[in-house]
Amino acid sequence: MDSKKKISISFRNEHQKDSKREVVRTQSEQAAAAEEKKDEQRPSTPVYQLPLKKKKKYFSSFKPLIATSLTALFVSLGLGFLLLRMFVSLTDDTSMGSQANDTMPVTSPGEQQTAENSPDSLPVGALQTFNAYIVQAGAFSTETKALEWKSRLTAQSVSSVVWERDGQFYLYVGSGATKQEADLIASELAAESIETYVKPWVVNVEKQVPDKVYQHLDAHSLGDFSESDRQKVMEEIGKNTPLAQALSEWEAQDDTNVNWLKVAKSLE
Repeated sequence: MDSKKKISISFRNEHQKDSKREVVRTQSEQAAAAEEKKDEQRPSTPVYQLPLKKKKKYFSSFKPLIATSLTALFVSLGLGFLLLRMFVSLTDDTSMGSQANDTMPVTSPGEQQTAENSPDSLPVGALQTFNAYIVQAGAFSTETKALEWKSRLTAQSVSSVVWERDGQFYLYVGSGATKQEADLIASELAAESIETYVKPWVVNVEKQVPDKVYQHLDAHSLGDFSESDRQKVMEEIGKNTPLAQALSEWEAQDDTNVNWLKVAKSLE
């Protein structure tokens, strides 16, 4: 064997090896513990959460507007109904004035006025009352228009009387003691294309009426009133009185009882 080559043999203690490993492990554990401690000492980063977007309640925002609109609608409907009632009432009150046009009116609100002046609403013995059914050809708000229609009827050989009462001018073309008599006159005039309207009529007379005139008026029999009797009455009451004027304008042929209208009108 060569003397120059040296062989070194070292002996290690197994216990020392284990101790060294333990030291290394202990240092690693200490380092890990120290790192964990640093992590604990670091301030935690706050976590922010985005707020949830709430859905806009569009319907809730429109509720006041809807309520206001409905209230306005109900109020307007109520006012419209009230105005309509007022318009209808005014139309009824002014209907007679609107009848004075080129078309002959044949109806009027005279029935209500007649009922208010009926004998039942008056004291007993206060007035002398005469009742009849008259045939009306028109009602006008002015006398001029009434006389214009009267002249048209005269041109057709139809006698008529303009009777003013409560600011209205009525054009009458006949009368009868009963409704049947008045209806017959109306039908005869209708055959001549003259439209008429039959209604009850009451005449209340405050002045004293001569007996002969009273009897014929009450019985609706002025057709039997003789010429001599009329002359006697005219002399008795005076020729300048309204009754004498009516008697002087006597219709010789009076199929529609216009004489009754003239005499009754003169006494009212």
